[in-house]
Amino acid sequence: MVINRIRLTIKALAFKQLMDFLRNKRTMLIFFIFPAIYIIANLISSNIFSSDGAAFIQMYVILVPLLVMATLVAEEKEKGTLKLLVMSGVTSIEYFIGVTFVLLGFIIAGILIFDMAGATKNFDDFIICIFIYVVSIISMQIGAIIGRMAKNQTNVAPIAVPTVLVLFFLPNIELIKPNIDFFSKYLFTGILLKVMNTCSYTIHDVIWMAVNFLIVLLVFIKSFNTKSIIRSISA
Repeated sequence: MVINRIRLTIKALAFKQLMDFLRNKRTMLIFFIFPAIYIIANLISSNIFSSDGAAFIQMYVILVPLLVMATLVAEEKEKGTLKLLVMSGVTSIEYFIGVTFVLLGFIIAGILIFDMAGATKNFDDFIICIFIYVVSIISMQIGAIIGRMAKNQTNVAPIAVPTVLVLFFLPNIELIKPNIDFFSKYLFTGILLKVMNTCSYTIHDVIWMAVNFLIVLLVFIKSFNTKSIIRSISA
């Protein structure tokens, strides 16, 4: 009975979000602008950009899910929809899973376009694809936390954009300072970049990716505490 209720709730949330995305043309554009830029850049100068598929995909799976999720949560909070969902008994995990199903579907579509354009030719491996999707989900969680923190949609970009830049560039510090390899070893974006560039992974990579996921998940659950959501929105 409980499992069936959860399943129906997640299904309803996913359907609602899908309809919202299909009505919002700007959101749809965000999902496919990065693959389009890669294809155009590749056509203009394939010698320069053909080897940069990993960098494009890394930025894609950080920026797009984080920004879209942050904007979505801030919009739901601003309109009062988030409070209504919480008061109707929807848990933070149910909400996140419902939205993630739809978001991840569009992300996968974008990755498939990258794949058809040849961006993944150097790391065309199923397990590496799993790493990519896990990073996408972590980015969504961070986006949800930012959306929860932001007062409204206008305040999302000033928080989200610096966060994306930090997550993207920290692992690249090792290229300038080889002795500073902490972020490339332990930060989820650094692990993904290493895995894509070397086309290999170790148990160390799997464990630390899981640690990153669990840490962000715990912060997400704390941020989406039912009482705090109702209190903050009411205020």
